[in-house]
Amino acid sequence: MPKIIFEINYNIYPEKRDEYLKAIKEIKKNINGSDNNRYSVFESKKLPNNFTEIFHCDSEEELDSIDDNQSDETKELIQSLFEHYIKDSKVVYSTKYEV
Repeated sequence: MPKIIFEINYNIYPEKRDEYLKAIKEIKKNINGSDNNRYSVFESKKLPNNFTEIFHCDSEEELDSIDDNQSDETKELIQSLFEHYIKDSKVVYSTKYEV
């Protein structure tokens, strides 16, 4: 079964960067602290304030259960990202399969 990477890419408001970094640190702690989740967040070197969240999954089932396995606190933090930090609420999702 191929491994899967699920990516979420967006830009944040520059003036909210410090708040965003605190929020994403808490999200990372919550997601990586449960089950066998592998979750990372990266910033583009060429595009400041452009971030990509990456979920590493071993199967379609694991990918499909990402939302179901999040705590209420994590869901609230993620909702806060969309409401307060993500520029114009524009998000690009992509799913990539290992070859």
